[in-house]
Amino acid sequence: MTDLTEDDIALAGEYVLGTLAHEQRQDAARRLVTDPAFAREVEAWETRLDPMLADLAPLSPPAALWKRIDAQLFAPSRAASPWRWLAAASAFSTAILAAVLWFGQPVSGPPGPLWVSNMVSDSGEVRLTALYDAGRGEMRVSMEGAPPPEGRDFELWLIRDGGDAVSLGLMPHDGQAAMPIDEGLRDLVVNATLAITEEPRGGAPAGVATGPVVAAAPLRRI
Repeated sequence: MTDLTEDDIALAGEYVLGTLAHEQRQDAARRLVTDPAFAREVEAWETRLDPMLADLAPLSPPAALWKRIDAQLFAPSRAASPWRWLAAASAFSTAILAAVLWFGQPVSGPPGPLWVSNMVSDSGEVRLTALYDAGRGEMRVSMEGAPPPEGRDFELWLIRDGGDAVSLGLMPHDGQAAMPIDEGLRDLVVNATLAITEEPRGGAPAGVATGPVVAAAPLRRI
């Protein structure tokens, strides 16, 4: 095999980052022996990513984060639902991978500071990676997995530290999208959290989330 597909390149990156499931990792390891092009791609990912991940340490989310998100998205009477947290190192690594794939180069290349967030639903069926480029004032999102139920849409929210939740718009049911961020919101990315909710078709009425929350994760600068 001489030509690698985009999926092959992503697989090589995930192998280096250690985010593959056990069986997938075993298959990739066997492929290293039989596919020289894939082996070279793995080596290239190691060269690009090792400096970025050398000092990465696991971090625990703030204990009060979920309570704050629930209070800011919904009325106080709503009960908070349990949300799945990925290990911080795994989420951060996946976000780095997404950034490299989108921009076609290591994340140090783009002109502006980058912020990333990686969200996975409790069931693991919905995954969203968001990359905010402060230099361009643009949020790029990649949505994968199960679509929303019939007649519903996924909506992305920016939750400010100590402030209200602001809708960033509807999510693609699958694939990638670029979302320009209003100038008045760009400074709010610092210490902010992103959340996905399931809303009526066309978005939350009056710009207020009705839920349920599908996934959430903080934005981290890289």
